Amino acid sequence: MLKKFGFWLPLFSLFVCLYNAIGEDDKNLLLYFTSPHLMYIESYTSNGRQFDGMLAIYLINIVGWLVIGIMIDLIVKAIKRR
Repeated sequence: MLKKFGFWLPLFSLFVCLYNAIGEDDKNLLLYFTSPHLMYIESYTSNGRQFDGMLAIYLINIVGWLVIGIMIDLIVKAIKRR
């Protein structure tokens, strides 16, 4: 389990979200640059740090990295099968 991307990528994403939530990433740069799937959300701005909006951003970030991690794990599993 600890060798799986599906575990480590969402965990890293959770730490980035927590770092952003405590206010250390006040311009959302770390959150933005570590989340390529958030670049496609037009309403993602550093001005509107409302709880509901940011909670949705955090969920999209964590679930997005979970999906990416699972896809990488499946690719690695398919390559190892050969």
